[in-house]
Amino acid sequence: MIRLDFRSKLTVFLSTVFLASILSKDTVFFLLTAILLLYLFVSGYGKFTKKITIAIFLVAVLRVLSRGNGFGILLPEMFLFIILRTLVIILSVIPIIKTPPGELMAVMKKLKVHRNISLPLIFMMRFLPVIKSEFSEIIDSLKLRGMISIKKPFTTMEYLFVPMMFSASKIAEELAAASEVRGISSKGVQTSRREIKFRRKDFIVLFLTIFLTIGLYYMERVVII
Repeated sequence: MIRLDFRSKLTVFLSTVFLASILSKDTVFFLLTAILLLYLFVSGYGKFTKKITIAIFLVAVLRVLSRGNGFGILLPEMFLFIILRTLVIILSVIPIIKTPPGELMAVMKKLKVHRNISLPLIFMMRFLPVIKSEFSEIIDSLKLRGMISIKKPFTTMEYLFVPMMFSASKIAEELAAASEVRGISSKGVQTSRREIKFRRKDFIVLFLTIFLTIGLYYMERVVII
């Protein structure tokens, strides 16, 4: 497992967003997907990519079966096109989401990002995984009680979202209180357990990202595939 600086991860994410928005040739696009999967595996996030990889495979199969025409109104080609690119972008987001809040805060301070931008971003990244876990627990609880029914979708949605709203409010208060106790709003000098530094491996990732971005862009524009 290679630990990379947050700025390296951000560079990969921005490159992926750029390439996903311009690549139209399937061969080049899936080459980008393979490179991202290798990047995640080397970074130690391989186990988090299984579901997304399966989803990418299924959408790709649907596009092949439809021969680029989609499946009518229910699954138009544009919808499959957008979903496929969104899933690939999510692959590049995984290392960013998994960044510890303390490390992210230290990076933001080093980059001199204003608190009004850095604090909401950090809270959001910490809030979403907790909400996901809470949502799973609510679903499991409703399944045990037999309160989830396809025949009554609106009632099921009520059973899901009402407790989720109360739970989200409570979690937000607890996260805010925990952050205040740890001195997140303190105006003094704050330190981090990890040294925030651009190391040799980060320079290598930066160079490879730029090189591969230019290479894939060239393949898209020049090479006939």
